[in-house]
Amino acid sequence: MIYIVILVIFILTALGVPIAFSLGSMSFMFFISKGFPLPVIVQRLFSATQSFTFLAVAFFILSGSIMLQSGIAKRLVDFVNSFFGHFFGGLGLVTIVTNMIMAGVSGSSVADAAAVGSLMIPGMKKSGYPASFSAAINACSSVVGIIIPPSSTMIIIAWLTQLSVGKLFVAGIIPGILFGLTFFVITIFVSKKMNYPRGKAFKVNRAVKSFKNSFFALLLPLLILGPIIIGIATATEVSALAVLFAIIIGSFIYRSLSINNIIFALEDAVYSTSAIMLTLCSASMFSWMLIYERIPDKITRIMLSMGLSNNSMILMVIIVLFIAGTVLQLAPNLFVTLPIVFPILVNVVGMDPVHAAILVLCALAVGLFTPPIGSTLFVSCNLAKVDIGDAVKDIIPYFLGSIVVVLLVAYVPFLSLGMVNIFFK
Repeated sequence: MIYIVILVIFILTALGVPIAFSLGSMSFMFFISKGFPLPVIVQRLFSATQSFTFLAVAFFILSGSIMLQSGIAKRLVDFVNSFFGHFFGGLGLVTIVTNMIMAGVSGSSVADAAAVGSLMIPGMKKSGYPASFSAAINACSSVVGIIIPPSSTMIIIAWLTQLSVGKLFVAGIIPGILFGLTFFVITIFVSKKMNYPRGKAFKVNRAVKSFKNSFFALLLPLLILGPIIIGIATATEVSALAVLFAIIIGSFIYRSLSINNIIFALEDAVYSTSAIMLTLCSASMFSWMLIYERIPDKITRIMLSMGLSNNSMILMVIIVLFIAGTVLQLAPNLFVTLPIVFPILVNVVGMDPVHAAILVLCALAVGLFTPPIGSTLFVSCNLAKVDIGDAVKDIIPYFLGSIVVVLLVAYVPFLSLGMVNIFFK
């Protein structure tokens, strides 16, 4: 029965049925067929959201939306452009660095792809960059939004694995920066080879002026991460403070945030949070179904029977996660794959739980810009008005670079645990 359910879920997803409805409806039918009482199923459906930690998801989405409405993204673009615009592929580099900074502000890759892409892609096309390259670089670089903290995805992982949100936030800093630097080098190499345009020459007075204009925008990630690292606030408490900081900076310092902007941000946060929570409920049901049928245990026994070494088992897990990332969206992917691969990495391979969680996150993040489900790829191609097929060829170098980064994260634990060991002794 469960294999039929899983097959139907994939068919429904391929036909365009929203993943929340395909996961939820088929899981619901599975438990009905097993004779579970209806009240128990409904209670289980909504119990997934009954977590104090999940308040952070709503608050970070709201703070990110307020920051975008107050023009912070535009100020960050001007600041980064003043420092990196004169390199080969300057606007591409500006897109990458801006996405890295925005990652510490919005906490969402899709939000970053939309916010930064709406500013950068038209400018890149006007400056002579191919539309496909503009879309590809924005789609790839925005994935750091779920790796560099704060990250709504990390909060979900922490809830699923019972790990500290603060530790996951700190553990994601170096891998996120490594992704960004890799994309940075690839962009310079490709731009020089293809003779893409360069921006205005670097001028100190322009850089200083843009730094002053964006100072508080650059300060926001520190205001968010600082209390968590120091240990004086939880992620949920800091997420609420992030909303307050965003309102104060946008309203009283930049004076660019109106009541209408705040209302729009609230509406956007309600829609986004509701969509995430609906997907979480459905994916939680699906995860419960997998555990009920002992699918993780069966897969673990199969992998153990292969007699693979620890390194080979890690590589196999990475391949599975890459494949999963191409066919499922990120949130349901976590509920489907994490209960299966996390125990293998921790209990069988002996990997540190925080290291294992970051590895799963990095591997699944690559799926955000790979077809056919890549969310940031869809957003970026839509903004660039280009077919996904045309952008794929420009994505290939970044995809290969991402594979290298994921392998480094997997086999060099220090990249994930170095800062954790410093701040959480």
